[in-house]
Amino acid sequence: MQPYYRYIPVEKEGDDHISADQERRLFDRILKYTGVFGSVQGVTMMVTLVINMVKSRLLGPVGYGITESLNRSADLVKSSTNLGIATLAVPEISRHVNDADPDGLADKVRLTRSWALLTALLGMVACLMLAPFLSRWAFDGDSGYTVSFMVLSLAVAAAAVTGGETAVLKGAGMLRQIALSQLFSGLLSLVISVPLYWLFRFDGIVPALALTGIGSMFVTCSYSFRRFRYKVCPFSWSHLRQGTGMIGFGIFFTVTAFFSAWAWSFIAKFLTAEGGGHLTGTYSAGYMLVSYLTTLLLAVTDSEYYPRLSAAGGDLKDAHRLMDSQATAMCMLAGPVVILFMLCMPVVVFVVLDYSKFQESVMLAQMAVIGLYFKSVSQPVAYLVLARSDSRIYLLQETVCYLLLVACVMAGYRLAGVVGLGLAFAVWGLMYLLLSLLISRFRYGYRMSSGLLRLFVVQGVLVATGAFCVFEQALIWLLPGAVACVVSVGLSVRFFGTHTTFFSSLLRKTARK
Repeated sequence: MQPYYRYIPVEKEGDDHISADQERRLFDRILKYTGVFGSVQGVTMMVTLVINMVKSRLLGPVGYGITESLNRSADLVKSSTNLGIATLAVPEISRHVNDADPDGLADKVRLTRSWALLTALLGMVACLMLAPFLSRWAFDGDSGYTVSFMVLSLAVAAAAVTGGETAVLKGAGMLRQIALSQLFSGLLSLVISVPLYWLFRFDGIVPALALTGIGSMFVTCSYSFRRFRYKVCPFSWSHLRQGTGMIGFGIFFTVTAFFSAWAWSFIAKFLTAEGGGHLTGTYSAGYMLVSYLTTLLLAVTDSEYYPRLSAAGGDLKDAHRLMDSQATAMCMLAGPVVILFMLCMPVVVFVVLDYSKFQESVMLAQMAVIGLYFKSVSQPVAYLVLARSDSRIYLLQETVCYLLLVACVMAGYRLAGVVGLGLAFAVWGLMYLLLSLLISRFRYGYRMSSGLLRLFVVQGVLVATGAFCVFEQALIWLLPGAVACVVSVGLSVRFFGTHTTFFSSLLRKTARK
């Protein structure tokens, strides 16, 4: 009799199951690069936590609120002007990596850089011109941050260039360089931000944001320039028009990115209006911790899985198999991580932030992180729309997604305050998962395999148990919460022990020593 948590590979039409060896190699690859990018993001997260420890003690919740409002408003300009180059150029480049003609790859890289440079100039000019409006929008009619947004126009331009160079690295399969650029960008932000916050307090926020963005651009460029010499033709229409297909999708991408940035900016503005800078800072600090964990766990999906899915996007059977395997692996990793995060959140806030000022952020983060469990499955599924450049469906999917986000946050906060705000992100994660599965089912014929569905339900029950235990906020509930965590870890270890060579390789290496 098979154990109830055994994974069953997705079936191919007209073919048997994929072989156990193929399945093992696929899960080995996922686990390997999850470890690589997870480790890098872990170091980066630790660096960022140090920065936030300094920020929380020097600036408090109000400083977080100001930073959140500046970031979200600047993101609105970035998203509205970058045409999605950082994402849409990846499949364009990845399809030419294995070509016999290296000139085709070099031409795609030059095309990507040319459009990235143009969007950088567009973003900088837009931010400069809209600075007074952005200041009044973000800070309830206060135009005193106009100069701040003018300075942040440099960060907007740098982000567009960084996005183009990151697309080059991802499309060319330069995974080691991506990891190193992320690592050194994080370390550079530590070197830049901490002295500025320490010396100038609130006046150091804008210079820190601007210089961090510029520094990240130089770090990323230093890696991509080694493989591809920097060549651009930003004013040659005969060259630029080769990317009109990508830019056509980019217009749809920009509209959806605008909705995304608008949604997050609206949330910051809504919370500021409801509870002032203190509430915005509480939300920002709590959700910041969740977003770091999300990046830590799902970094491999964006950096390694998406280019691989893009290369297979034309073959739906192969794409479905990749989606199923990636979603299964992410589900089994996310379950124990989410439960452990919920149980340890009070300690994390005590160490990272000033607990007396950010106590409300604990429950917000504990409830919001449930959404990460749903996202671990929804993100591998939702990426198929991007991989196939299905512009209208992408517009529909993402527009509905962010309208749901705004509705969930407003309803959650007004019904249950800060706790409801955290639950809103969990509910939104579930709704986005259902939306992604619905679109993938009717548009591309994708259906979750019975093995993935079974594992998702089992780990989901354990996550729900952990959430209930922390929600009760009593020490007596820590024991069943810890039991749920141990069971979840045990299931994940058993799964990866069966479907990868990781543990057997580790045992062999240990035995040799």
